Amino acid sequence: MSPASLTFLGHQSWLVEIGDTRVLVDPVLTDSFGHSDRLRFEIHPARQVVVEKMPSLDAVLVTNEHLDHFHLNSLDLLPPETRILMPRMMPKVCVRALEEAGRQVELVELGAVQRIGAVDVVFVPGGPDAPMWENRVASVFVRHAEERVGGVFIQSDTSIAPPSLEGGCDPDIVVATHNGQVPPAGHLGAFDNMLPLGSADFAEVTGLRLLHGVLSDVVASFPSVRYVTFSGGGYVQVPAKHGEFLWGNFEQLAGIASRLSLTTRVLGMSPGQTVLVDDGTEVRYSQAEWIDPAEPSRPVAPSDKEAVAEPDLSEPLLPLFDEQLTDEDRALVESELQLMAPLLMQANLGRHLITQNTYLDKPVGPHRFAVHLRGFDASGEADDGRTFVLNFNNGRFEEQPLDLRDCLFSVPSGIDVNAVDLVAVLRGRIHIWELAVSRMRQWYLCEKMDSPVGFLYGYYSEQVRPELAAELYRNVRALAWR
Repeated sequence: MSPASLTFLGHQSWLVEIGDTRVLVDPVLTDSFGHSDRLRFEIHPARQVVVEKMPSLDAVLVTNEHLDHFHLNSLDLLPPETRILMPRMMPKVCVRALEEAGRQVELVELGAVQRIGAVDVVFVPGGPDAPMWENRVASVFVRHAEERVGGVFIQSDTSIAPPSLEGGCDPDIVVATHNGQVPPAGHLGAFDNMLPLGSADFAEVTGLRLLHGVLSDVVASFPSVRYVTFSGGGYVQVPAKHGEFLWGNFEQLAGIASRLSLTTRVLGMSPGQTVLVDDGTEVRYSQAEWIDPAEPSRPVAPSDKEAVAEPDLSEPLLPLFDEQLTDEDRALVESELQLMAPLLMQANLGRHLITQNTYLDKPVGPHRFAVHLRGFDASGEADDGRTFVLNFNNGRFEEQPLDLRDCLFSVPSGIDVNAVDLVAVLRGRIHIWELAVSRMRQWYLCEKMDSPVGFLYGYYSEQVRPELAAELYRNVRALAWR
């Protein structure tokens, strides 16, 4: 069996080497990613990729359009002749962005075997249970073209669904995506709920629950796999929101998981580390000469798993952008809400809300979803707010004299956001994911994938709103920082 080598670049970027063939997967080669200099996501632990020292590549594989996988600035750093392969279902706006930069893109059918040098590569679709914004995401399987066992399976932002290949799919190493991204105590994450719910449906995330969520699909899909390692969650926000994510130390997680496993060894890799598997029974570590440890732009606090604290909802929700809203901006927001209204009502969130006839033991009228906009008035003060509530009887957002506390006590679901930041999304200056993880709060009573943020991830996705994505890509190339 040909040896397989796997190098971790940080977060969700990997170099796979089998035989004399090298493929780079979802590269983020700069110190951070993001679409705006107002908000960056710095790779953690910090490292420097010395692109000039990188080994020659046979191809680059991009699994999906998410900004930490499809990173234009990193792709721009590669030699112009580099082969770039993407799954056929990649949004056209992403392909066009690369073509406009003079790159040739090869679109590959999901499940089809693509020969690259000495290896076969397969873009593997996820399972049918993936949410809308992840249902085009592909994982990657790489194995030696002349062998029917071994290789590397890299899970992307979707569930695992092993491909139907001749000889089966029996990788030596599986990279399991760890996208829990659990914030430290006292902080809200993108999908977290402002409502103080303590039911079983909103159970606290513990280390064992998280490990089960990350590894259960791996064990079920690849029962004979020898090695599993993690990716994902390897970033911190600049400006800071909080320290590193809970359970984000891969070495600690791997140690716990390996002690619990009878047959599979779990590897906790750090950026720049390479693992080499010779025959499926032995693994050797080394350090890539082209990836150097680096100092973060600011100190990063380690996560305290023992800390207990509730989020302080009275703390200011400071905007990312400091511009004053114009009348044109306010008109844009109001128009956008009316366009959104019927689609929200038809989404899973809307279907849940239409049956939510009581809230806090009181009857609910037709107003069932609120958008609380901070700083919407002409004064531009960050602490004032205007509220628009979706009337399920006429399918329109209507302004209501409700402050945030009124919303939380009378409307069963909604979002709290600075109007200037929402305008930035509508003008293609930041992505909805960037806003949701940094400066948006929500409340809801349904499953988190059907929450307001879940709906917005789909509504503002690159597939549904390609014009916003195109503007994002134009803006990111104009940024001075890399």
